[in-house]
Amino acid sequence: MRVLLAFGTKYGSTEKVAIRMAEVMRSKGSEVVVMDLRQRRKVDLSEYDMVVLGSGIIVGSWTKEAKKFIEDHKKDLVRKKVALFVCCGNMLVDPSKESEYRKLYLEDIASKAGIDGPVPMGLFGGEIDFSKYSFLTKAVLSGVGAKKVWEEKGISLDRPYDFRDWPAIERWASSLVEGD
Repeated sequence: MRVLLAFGTKYGSTEKVAIRMAEVMRSKGSEVVVMDLRQRRKVDLSEYDMVVLGSGIIVGSWTKEAKKFIEDHKKDLVRKKVALFVCCGNMLVDPSKESEYRKLYLEDIASKAGIDGPVPMGLFGGEIDFSKYSFLTKAVLSGVGAKKVWEEKGISLDRPYDFRDWPAIERWASSLVEGD
C-alpha cells in the first residue's frame, strides 16, 4: 500500500508522531511518504492508496497548513481512503472530555471536508513545552484560569512534558495498513 502521511505541526510534537507512524507502517510492508505541510509541496493524491492526515492542536484548532491541505484537496480526499489524527494538549488538561475532543478535532473536521464513511481517527496526547511557545500561546496557556488548571494537574510551566502514548500510536498506525 502506498501511503501519504501528511501533517501540520507548530512545535514538532506531531512531526515526531508522524515519523514513528511511518516507521510502523513501513515495517508492515507499506510504502510511506511523510510530508511536513509547512513545506507546501505540491502533491498528486492519485499516487496514493491512503492519505493519513494529522495536525497538532494549537489554541483549540488544527494548524493552518493542515486546514489548507484539506481545503486544497477536498475533491480528492472524498474519493480516498483517509485517516485523521491529532496531537492534543487538552488530553492532559482534561482527559475526561476525550469524546468531546474527538468530535471537535476529528469528526467535525471529517464532516466539513465531506469525508464520509468509516474514517479511522486517532486522538493522541502531545508535548507541552512552554519555552517553545509564542507570546500569544504562552498568554493563553498561562492566564489566570489556565494557570490554576496547570497547578491542579501538578504541571509546572518551567519544564517540558511528554504525554504521548507511544504504544497506542503504534497500534493505531499498524491498524491502518494491516490486511492490505
